[in-house]
Amino acid sequence: MSSDNQRARNPVTPDLHPPGSDKPGSSAETPGYRGLWLSLAAVLIVGLLVVLALPTLVSQPPPVPVEPATAVVPQVQSDEAAQAMQDYLQLRAKLELEQVSRWGEPDWSQAATTAATGSRQMAQRQYPGATASYTQARQRLEQLAAGREGRLSAALAAAEQALSSGATATATGQFQQALLIEPQHEAATRGLARAAVREEVLQAMASGEQAEASNDPAMALLAYQQATVLDADFQPAIQAIKRLEDQLAATAFGVAMSEALTALDAGRLNDAGKALAKAEKLQPHAIAVSDARQRLAQARLQAQLSRLRREAALQVAAENWQAAFDLFTRALTLDGSAGFAQDGKTQASQRLKLHAQFDHYLDKPERVYSPEPLANAGILLTSASAAPADEPLLARKIAALQTLVSQASTPIQVQLRSDGETEVAIYHVGKLGRFVQHQLQLLPGNYTVIGSRQGYRDVRKSMKVSPGSASVSQLIICEEQI
Repeated sequence: MSSDNQRARNPVTPDLHPPGSDKPGSSAETPGYRGLWLSLAAVLIVGLLVVLALPTLVSQPPPVPVEPATAVVPQVQSDEAAQAMQDYLQLRAKLELEQVSRWGEPDWSQAATTAATGSRQMAQRQYPGATASYTQARQRLEQLAAGREGRLSAALAAAEQALSSGATATATGQFQQALLIEPQHEAATRGLARAAVREEVLQAMASGEQAEASNDPAMALLAYQQATVLDADFQPAIQAIKRLEDQLAATAFGVAMSEALTALDAGRLNDAGKALAKAEKLQPHAIAVSDARQRLAQARLQAQLSRLRREAALQVAAENWQAAFDLFTRALTLDGSAGFAQDGKTQASQRLKLHAQFDHYLDKPERVYSPEPLANAGILLTSASAAPADEPLLARKIAALQTLVSQASTPIQVQLRSDGETEVAIYHVGKLGRFVQHQLQLLPGNYTVIGSRQGYRDVRKSMKVSPGSASVSQLIICEEQI
């Protein structure tokens, strides 16, 4: 095999070693590589001498006179070759600092081989060829630097694919390659850590699958969760957790709904509400929850109405009509169509009005001592002649007003005394004239007796005729002369 073919198959590595290095396992131990590196080193030295010494030598007067036109061409070609070599070396030094040699194969070695050719051409004063070789080597390095992101993306993609397919060793190598390109790359660092624990992750997954096969979903869930603790991005574990959590949630939902419906049927509304809250938390938009919520709301409404109905019935029995009216009103606020509340409120309103009418006279009995109020009281008694058997309070009020009206309608014997000189009159009754003693009958009430006499100051006295009295006596005489 020729040396050129040998170099093509074994490109020069980026790390240079001095000729004759005894580093074990290095490429320098191979005779072909040792020769190549010795040649490259010699050419580089010659190139540097050319760059450093050639301008000085050219500036000195040539020992043999030449034509000006023929002397300018080598000088220009030499400068161009030296500049091309300098550009290549500068770029190579920059990329070496960036450790491109660690990930840039085979382009890195191919660029070095091309540069070595340029160095030999420089030493042989083949300046155009040297310029082309150094330019080609520099361009290859430029392409290598420009392809950094592409190589990084390719390494990451290959690593992820290998990790997904279970090729852990390949994935590890590709993530390491990505970290050579960009040492602090977050995804590559995380991927390398994921690859390191992949075996443990797979063991946890196997434990979870075994637990599922044994119908132990809780233990399986723990195993899958352990897998995500090791690798939070491991999709099979994430999907298994989601699936098991959905299954467990569905089971818990069914249990909660069963408890809620059982409690509803038994009238245990508080227990039903608690069970429904659990079910709603598990499946907030479930139709079953919505239906049960409506049933619970209706049951609670009926329970409230029943309680108000019982309380109102107690107040009706006690003839506490104001309290009953308030309770019926509250019931209608909850359900305007509640028939018991509508009827109860009407009855309570009527009874409140009726009791107020009786209380109007019973609280101030003297009101019936006037003709018109007495007549109105009689009308009231006629309209409410008898109270229902279950309303003893109303019956007592009717009886009390009947007694009051009866007493107010029974005249009382009244005896008036005077001196025979005083003109006597009773306001709203009439003039009685002069007398020493006069008897008449008056209905119970308060009366004003007036006495008048020529040459004397008038006398005015109040006389109270109380119901049930045997008789009333009143003296009326004008005694103060004017």
